[in-house]
Amino acid sequence: MSLKKEVSPATAIAVIVVVVLIAGFFLYRAFVGNRPSTTPSQMGLKVNELVNRTGGDARLLTPEERQLVAEAIQRRVIPPGIFRNLEMPQPHPNP
Repeated sequence: MSLKKEVSPATAIAVIVVVVLIAGFFLYRAFVGNRPSTTPSQMGLKVNELVNRTGGDARLLTPEERQLVAEAIQRRVIPPGIFRNLEMPQPHPNP
């Protein structure tokens, strides 16, 4: 006794199309979808001016500039090691 059922060609084609679409989506996200923009952001330009002005020493920043730098690091606009002597504010846990 054989319990095999044959799959119709339409079902097989539909499954193949769905698999190809899913694979294409993941390939697109892996190679294109997560790339950052190549144009510099306004935040990046401001931080670049601060680095040039202070030589990368965070002690020369105003509190507002420190906040801008901390936000740029949090958003991954710049890497955390650009400024020396920068104390990052610790996030407060929500009660």
